[in-house]
Order: sequence, then C-alpha cells, then structure tokens
Amino acid sequence: HSPPPPKMGPVPVTVLSGFLGSGKTTLLRRLLAQREGLRVAVLVNDMAEVNIDAELVSSGTPQGERPVEMTNGCICCTLREDFILEVRKMTEQGRFDYILIESTGVGEPMPVAEAFTFEDSAFAPLRTVANLDTMVTVVDCSTFLNHVQTTQRVAQAFDDVPEEDDQPLSHLLLDQVECANVLLLNKTDLAPPEDVARVRHMLATLNPDAKVYLTQHCDVPLAAVLNTQMFDFTKVALMPGWLKDMRGERQSETDEYNVASFVYRRRRPFHPARLAGALA
Repeated sequence: HSPPPPKMGPVPVTVLSGFLGSGKTTLLRRLLAQREGLRVAVLVNDMAEVNIDAELVSSGTPQGERPVEMTNGCICCTLREDFILEVRKMTEQGRFDYILIESTGVGEPMPVAEAFTFEDSAFAPLRTVANLDTMVTVVDCSTFLNHVQTTQRVAQAFDDVPEEDDQPLSHLLLDQVECANVLLLNKTDLAPPEDVARVRHMLATLNPDAKVYLTQHCDVPLAAVLNTQMFDFTKVALMPGWLKDMRGERQSETDEYNVASFVYRRRRPFHPARLAGALA
C-alpha cells in the first residue's frame, strides 16, 4: 500500500529512534528503496565523529542524494540549533515531499519533538515549515528484556564510565518507547515466541496508544510510518518531561548516560585474529 499523498503546506517529518543495533538504519534503507516516487530528504544523526549509518544509507541511494550528516553530538541537545537550521534548509529548497530523520541510538525522542516548537527572534517555530508527522521507535526484541529487566548499567555497556556518572540504560529505552506513535518490535525471528509476547505486552503497557508492528528486518509498508498524522503536540505536551530541555532542566544524553566516542586512526591495520580475540 502506498502512503497517502502529502498535503500542501509544511513538509511532513518522520523521526526514527531506537537503541543501538535495533534496526533503524535497516528501516531507513528499506523506506528509501520503496518510496514509490516520493521525494525524500534524509538527515542522519550519529553521536560519533564518523557517521557510519549515513555511509550505509548513502551506499543504497542514487548519486547526488546523499543524506545530511550530523555528527559528534545529539540533535536533541548539543546539535539542536544545527538540526533546526538543516531541517529549515530542506524545506526551503522546495523539492522534497517528505523528511526522514534517523536519530542517534542514545538519543531521546522527546527533545527532538520539542525542537519543532523552538522559537527565536529570527524565525517562526520549525513546525510552521516542517510538520512532525510520526515518531517511530525500533525495538530489538532479542535484547529488550535483558536491557529493561536486568540491573545493567551504563558502565557495563561502555568503557571508562566514572562510578558517579553510572546510570541504568533502561531509562533510555523506556524514554524511546513512551514517546513513540509507532513501535516496530523488530528481530522477532531472533527471540523465542514467549519473549516476543512479553515484550509486546510490556510495550502496550508503557505506550497503549502506539501502533505496534511485529517485524523481521523492519519490513513494514510505507503507510505504517509515513503520513500517518499520528503525532499530536497537544497530547505529548502533557507528558511530564515536555520542554524540560527548553527550560534547561534536562541533561544531554552524553552527560546523563556518560556515553562517549572516539576515532582511532593508524595506517597500520589491526591484526585480525588478535582484534577478534579482544572483542570476544
């Protein structure tokens, strides 16, 4: 089924969220491959200096259609002003029917939604030119229960985390689920049926209004995530965390979860066997 044609006016936007490895980039590439004539602009955010996801997306798109890359920070905090400018540029070009945004795996969706209400003396709110249509969160069915139900903390998932900055990763996953309009319960083929049922029940409890799809390789029709008109600013504004970022009350993800990245560059390659042993 094709998504309904976009209406004249603000360009509709879908934001793709989800923890690292959940399948966001797979979903993005699938949507671009079956866009059926829809002119789509793409913005890919990566907290690291090298935007691996943008390179993967570029490899599957025609020449001249490279996505906009935003690296070394999160579009919901440290890169928010740059994000607003980039989205505004996309709309001003007048050649796109839709905008797809892939957020970093450690990003929280709510501050991204808040950015569409941001106002300053120079510009009207972003939502006057770009309409936040759908918030999609991809959930890895094979790891979600472990991340949510165990006591795993950031220090157990990432190196060099000071004890005083250590926090549960489960907080981030729950934030991503609670703010979504569409939840893709992905990798169902990698989890036992009873685990799939438990995760689905948990998602329905955390976010009863979201549309849930069970997927493998994020295989969903365009109409499931584009032009759904499911995002409601009035409703999300009632959530406890709304506008905390604008009021300066929210920590950035890099501070809250103490997630950091670096790039190691040397001309001499790693020894394959020793590298494999170190990562095992």
